[in-house]
Amino acid sequence: MLVLAVEEDELEAARAYAEAVGGEEVDLREDPWFADDLAGGFVVQGGRTLDAMSATTALAESARRAGVDFRLGCEAKRILTSAGRVTGLATDDGVIPCERVVLAAGPRLRHLLRSVGRDLPIAASRGWLLETGRVNPPPPYAIEQALWPAQDEMAAVAGTPTVGEVATGAAEAPGIVSLLLGGRPAGNCLIGTSLRRSLVDDSEGPETVRRLAERAARVSPALEDVPVVAAWSGRRAHTPDGLPVVGPVPGLESLVVAGGFSSIGMVTAPAACRRLAGGDTGLFDPARFAGD
Repeated sequence: MLVLAVEEDELEAARAYAEAVGGEEVDLREDPWFADDLAGGFVVQGGRTLDAMSATTALAESARRAGVDFRLGCEAKRILTSAGRVTGLATDDGVIPCERVVLAAGPRLRHLLRSVGRDLPIAASRGWLLETGRVNPPPPYAIEQALWPAQDEMAAVAGTPTVGEVATGAAEAPGIVSLLLGGRPAGNCLIGTSLRRSLVDDSEGPETVRRLAERAARVSPALEDVPVVAAWSGRRAHTPDGLPVVGPVPGLESLVVAGGFSSIGMVTAPAACRRLAGGDTGLFDPARFAGD
């Protein structure tokens, strides 16, 4: 994996990141795949990209083999309770009686919690990906630009806006674009990533797609004439302190949440939920937001 500083003001962050994970500086000017005026790069041996679709499929298949019953296309409408404990879920297919609910609904987590008079400060952001045609020559590394904010800094970019901010248009700020590029087995590439507030399910506009393509072309002349075959976006869930919420909901027996993983859920959620299953939820305890 290559930790990349595109401009000089990114170099300090890239160097600190690389030092933390054992990266070694390389001279990108010696590689014609890269533009010759990039600020610097650091190679991290053993760094890999995760194929999110393959990982999701593998997790689902493992769950099926363990006896999980998936009800696809069946939306949960509200959580049902009686005498301070969960009794079931109201869904598109009717009421499903149950004694315990683990709520892992991403940006919708907050809405379902409100059906039982509870709330957590979960905000939503949107991120985009581009998919290219075959890239020849292929990128020599998976690439991560050192421009992405730290977890505890994301709320400033993607936190819940106020009524005043929505009224003045401040909530429509374009957000951050930071290059994340990975080659795929078929020779194509996935190009991301971005971060901006998102209040609605529909995408906020196409300008982020343009900015991602602009950033990719800035880094590598080899990408300028490569076809873009698809672009899509998804919404992420954030908390004010950048840490997920994993654990029991205060004041309501047998309701548990697992959410707020922001952009790193694919690599952190399995470990966090393993801690949940083992009863260790102190670091991510939802009770830390009890006064919000």
